[in-house]
Amino acid sequence: MSPPTAVSVVCALGLWAVTAVFAAPSDSLVVDIVTNGSYSIKINNNTWLRNAPTFFRVDGQVFTAGKNLKLNMTTGSSGIDTLGTYQTTTFVYQAGGNEIHASIRTYELLPVIVFSQVYPNGANRTKASGVNDVISGFPSFSVNTEDSANSSLGYLAYGGMMCGDTEKSFGRFTTKTFIIADGVVGGPIALFDGSGATLVISPSSNFMAASNSHSRATNSLSYGIMGEVDTVPPGYSLDTILYFGDAGVNRAFQGWGELLRFLYRRTDEFVSNDLTINYLGYWTDNGAYYYYNTEPNKTYQDTMLDVRAYSLQSNVPYRYLQYDSWWYYKSIQDGVKTWESRPDVFPDGFEYVHQKTALPVSAHNRYWASDTTYARHNGGNYNFVVETFKAVPDDQTFWNDLFANATRWGLYTYEQDWLNVEFAGVEALLTDIDLGSRWLNQMGTAALDYRLTIQYCMANSRHVMQSLHNPAVTQVRVSNDYHPGSDQWKIGVSSIFAHAMGLAPFKDTFWTTTVQPGNPYGGTEPHNLLQLAVAVFSTGPVGPSDMVGGTDVPLLQRCCNAEGLILKPSKPATAIDDQIYTSAFGSSSGVNGDVWTTFTAISNIFFGIIFAPDITGSYSLTPEAAGFGQILTSKVFSANNVSDMADFRSDKPLVISGCNRSEPCIYYVAPVLKLSPPTLLLGELTKLVPVSPQRVTSITVGADVTVHVRGAARERVTFTFLQASEVVSVDCVIGATGSAIISLNSRSC
Repeated sequence: MSPPTAVSVVCALGLWAVTAVFAAPSDSLVVDIVTNGSYSIKINNNTWLRNAPTFFRVDGQVFTAGKNLKLNMTTGSSGIDTLGTYQTTTFVYQAGGNEIHASIRTYELLPVIVFSQVYPNGANRTKASGVNDVISGFPSFSVNTEDSANSSLGYLAYGGMMCGDTEKSFGRFTTKTFIIADGVVGGPIALFDGSGATLVISPSSNFMAASNSHSRATNSLSYGIMGEVDTVPPGYSLDTILYFGDAGVNRAFQGWGELLRFLYRRTDEFVSNDLTINYLGYWTDNGAYYYYNTEPNKTYQDTMLDVRAYSLQSNVPYRYLQYDSWWYYKSIQDGVKTWESRPDVFPDGFEYVHQKTALPVSAHNRYWASDTTYARHNGGNYNFVVETFKAVPDDQTFWNDLFANATRWGLYTYEQDWLNVEFAGVEALLTDIDLGSRWLNQMGTAALDYRLTIQYCMANSRHVMQSLHNPAVTQVRVSNDYHPGSDQWKIGVSSIFAHAMGLAPFKDTFWTTTVQPGNPYGGTEPHNLLQLAVAVFSTGPVGPSDMVGGTDVPLLQRCCNAEGLILKPSKPATAIDDQIYTSAFGSSSGVNGDVWTTFTAISNIFFGIIFAPDITGSYSLTPEAAGFGQILTSKVFSANNVSDMADFRSDKPLVISGCNRSEPCIYYVAPVLKLSPPTLLLGELTKLVPVSPQRVTSITVGADVTVHVRGAARERVTFTFLQASEVVSVDCVIGATGSAIISLNSRSC
């Protein structure tokens, strides 16, 4: 018998022939495939991953390559699909009486490898030993041993709820240190070498049924169908993607997300136009002053009307109100019985409250109780899967009718909370391979029909990735619930994932003042500026939750224009790569704390923001380490001291130190404009984002610097320039049209 051969397959005159290995552009990502079904992944000519045995569970047995899983044949094909020209190698396996196909696909112009499992005739009795196991393993990779050539690889693994934030982990990709949350709560994984090369691994289809499983017994990482599925329908397929980037973790996740959004035709239309993302709102969720807590001797109806009255009196431009779980009927295990307002909460009804406040509604919902009045099982009108404690709708008409009714009392954004509890708490969602996707897709379809947006909360990674199918999902919570004084503001890593999926990250609510007497938590919030800055820099909702009379109005005004439009950067602030590397490798020379960056780009002019809310010691940051790349000649300055201006380039890094929660460091990067004398546009320094796309529509640099701005009619804005070391401030009153042009030369608009 001849030895196995490394192959890829090309078509020559209709015949398939053995040639060389598949490779992505520049040979930076290569998959070596062997005719016996084994494979390995090379990055820049170094083997990063070797396969562990392929396996499938069928008819109550585990069929494993090299043992009882028979390889019938290996075939090849090529063609063109949505992502471009590809080549595929397919292993045709026999698992007992079932044929299962496992294929590896590479693309001519993309740094991508796609592994696919296909069940032509389906399969039965496939259930694994536990929910966090998988019923199939392809791809399966061996975890590196401590003495292997690639024991220096690091990893970031998303896991748990809140967009993979609560159980995320970092470390070295070795048998002793690779510890992840897998199975139902698992998420995307990035492997990296610390010098830029990064490989992102995740499902790329059927997200609600896809899982990964890390076996400590076999030191392997396997991708397949979640463990409690016992029946796979004929023709079912599951894809796993490997995406390579050579410019760091942030850029790799960005490229991975762009590719998946392109594949599923997800655009930013709904995110860009979502009022609850773009404008300031008032929140009443966990951590809020009025979370299950009304004003003394008043109903929630009175309290919410008082919140509205106070906002008008104090000129706080709230543009919507969020109503949390305190307003509707609950029953078994606090599940939802009927999603309608209770008379003890709103004596005159939700429609009355909406009419009196005259503001759109963001409304919370949670998991459905088994006695929900909507289910046919309980005398209702709709199909639900009803179990002992919880239920899940399986009826498009239900969502259509629910949202049609809710629009009558002003619903604009539907917040689906407790996603992880619903998913793990309904057995059918874990055993039915398609029910999870139907549940979320029916919700998303109805939201589109009624022009509503959706926020996911307590979402596992699978829910987040399912949003690729549902453009009405515009925002996602990325950290645990807020409580005054807590550290749940640390969203720099989870925001990378959310942004890659095209979702606005939401840090949750916050207080703008430290002491709010009578609050239900008995706590204080000493870090008000930190809370506001994180919310604004996230590009997601900004939703304070102060008591009536308890808002720091001047502080809050730093977020927005006079109409409540949030002045935000062009992308969410995310943790820099060095922060991730330090978390994984434990390097003493890295970032000991949080350093996040973001930017605004207007008229091809780049303005950077560096946010260091809490670090120990000092850290020297270059433009490249900030993720800014090769920028034009620029200066950097602190939000606290505009006059302390310094060069910012590779050989002149910014030294960051003395940053803490009470005094978070915020730095701005401004380019030196090509004028004589040299000039910098510093922007609207009273705002957290001095130059934002919501305020500045264009910038023209010629004999003069003109800044086209927009805002509320008669809103006063002040833009600051630095010209030949002289600080020049130009005051401007926005005209009736909502726009104005600021001229540096004339010092006017």
